[in-house]
Amino acid sequence: MNASTHEEKAMAKSKKARRLDELAEQIRVCTRCPLHESRTHAVPGDGKYAARVMIIGEAPGKDEDETGKPFVGSAGRYLDHVLEGTGLDRGDFFITNTVKCRPPKNRTPKAIETGTCESNYLFEQMELIDPELVMLLGGVAAKTVLGVKSVNEARGRVVEREGRRFIVGYHPAVRFYREDLGEKVKEDFALLKRELKKL
Repeated sequence: MNASTHEEKAMAKSKKARRLDELAEQIRVCTRCPLHESRTHAVPGDGKYAARVMIIGEAPGKDEDETGKPFVGSAGRYLDHVLEGTGLDRGDFFITNTVKCRPPKNRTPKAIETGTCESNYLFEQMELIDPELVMLLGGVAAKTVLGVKSVNEARGRVVEREGRRFIVGYHPAVRFYREDLGEKVKEDFALLKRELKKL
């Protein structure tokens, strides 16, 4: 690779990083949907801008709303636990949510809220980061990104869509109110581990 190609790549990279920083700033002050009225902090996402894997959850919870960082509560601790022994840690991923502000009382995000975030932020983040693999956690993320009706419609396999690979799984938080799904969450992350080894 010659020097000018190196320079072009570096410039493209820094342009992407600048745009991702701009998006994060826009998200922090966003007032495009009613969720901004009750949030403490918006949560743009966190991680490597050149991550090969992106994890997209549903919405920030209480801990995320307080810190402005994604997956820092019990679901985040579970993610850290799952990654033990893979040679990867959460810093190797880019982690975000379908909506960037916590819905009141952790209710399911409404269509206007997911629609606002996906069209203004989420899809551009995905395009700029350009991951090889995207893990969608929970029904809201699966429906928003892939258009499937439920997690079960797509889980347990890799879904290819427009040149990108997706895994759909249950959100780790589901274990706290549906114990029977704890085993399925483990299966979903086992599939992620297997796919990570192929990257």
